[in-house]
Amino acid sequence: MQSYGAEVQGLTYNAVEQSYEAKVVFHEAFEKVTYPVALQAPITADFKTISRGLVLRARALRARGRGANVAHLKRVADTAADSGRLTA
Repeated sequence: MQSYGAEVQGLTYNAVEQSYEAKVVFHEAFEKVTYPVALQAPITADFKTISRGLVLRARALRARGRGANVAHLKRVADTAADSGRLTA
C-alpha cells in the first residue's frame, strides 16, 4: 500500500451544477500528481466532508488510471524539451 499526502487546491462552488470543483494534488516521494475532480453537494456542506469526498474521488480516478495527470504531462514535456525533442 502506498502512502502519500493529499492537498485540495482551488476549491470553488459551481452553482449551476450544484457541485464543488477542485484540484487534488497527491504528494509522493519527489513527485506531485494532480487530478481535477468535482463532487455534488449543497453549498451548506462543511469543508471536512467536501475535502474528504474530493480526495476519495481523486483516489478512485488514480486507482483506475483515469483523469488528467497534469504533473505527469508537464514532466514529460519538460523532459522532451530538455532533450531537444520538443521545441516551441
